[in-house]
Amino acid sequence: MARTRINSKSKDLIDDNGSVLVSVIEGEQIHMNITLNWLTNLSDYTIVAKVVEADSSTLDYTKNELPTQEQTGGEITTLELIDSDLTDNNFQIVIPENLVDAWTTQPSPEKPAYGWIGLEVRDAGVGKYAQVWKPMRGLVEVLYSPSEAV
Repeated sequence: MARTRINSKSKDLIDDNGSVLVSVIEGEQIHMNITLNWLTNLSDYTIVAKVVEADSSTLDYTKNELPTQEQTGGEITTLELIDSDLTDNNFQIVIPENLVDAWTTQPSPEKPAYGWIGLEVRDAGVGKYAQVWKPMRGLVEVLYSPSEAV
């Protein structure tokens, strides 16, 4: 039986559904429902969700470019969570209506602003006994809203 080379990328032992794109309109406040299928009870877990502002200032929107780097000195927002029952595996992430208020690049018609979103789940273990998962990561696209114009 042939063996796979040690540096082969033929099988990933940790599987996920890939990155996400969360598209919101400037000024919306969204509650994203999340279910952690591999867990049944969240009472001994620490959950953190963050959005990091991306550098959207140099994107060529006619070529559908996406950002590749953080905004220098940009905003880092820790998102609030809603979890009314810690004994299940469900919770909500709140994308706040003021997410982009302090961002360097504001959305404009046909030119969204972007950030990166990530979710971290940490169990109660300490040191080498701790387990940390990153089950969700991707882009937040914030589209222009005329009702937010000042």
